[in-house]
Amino acid sequence: MKMKLTTTVICLLISITSFGQQLFGHVNSQDILSIMPEASTAQLALQAELEGLQEQGQIMMQEFETQQKEFQINQETMNEAVRNDKLKSLENLQERIVLFEQSAEQSIQMKQAELFEPILTKIQNAIDEVAEEKGYSYVFDIVGLQGGMVYKNDSYDLTELVKAKLNL
Repeated sequence: MKMKLTTTVICLLISITSFGQQLFGHVNSQDILSIMPEASTAQLALQAELEGLQEQGQIMMQEFETQQKEFQINQETMNEAVRNDKLKSLENLQERIVLFEQSAEQSIQMKQAELFEPILTKIQNAIDEVAEEKGYSYVFDIVGLQGGMVYKNDSYDLTELVKAKLNL
């Protein structure tokens, strides 16, 4: 019985020691991003793009509202054909506004990706370098800006061993 206890304790110590060799770390990429000068410049450019699109959207909405008010005021004096034509025109304008809003949203997302991708790549490269220099096996992003795990040492990848175990 004493021998089993000793063996168990030795196995636990060995596993704790081998587990202790793997270093885990974390970063707050949002904090890093917030103090990078490039991020401020990119945010200003993105804001300018957004304001330009919002201005265009407001112009379209004003045009719609003006035409709608005009229609409401004059609809009783219009004959059926003119009334239907004006209604169709209002519907078309409304559809154009909806399409513009969707397009503007996509445009902003693409512009954001274009502006911030080089900055996020720079952060990722710095994380990789620090992790390798300091011997970390895994680094996690506590905010999740870039995803949960932002660095891993591939020497701990068990994928091929699991595939072999499953005869895949």
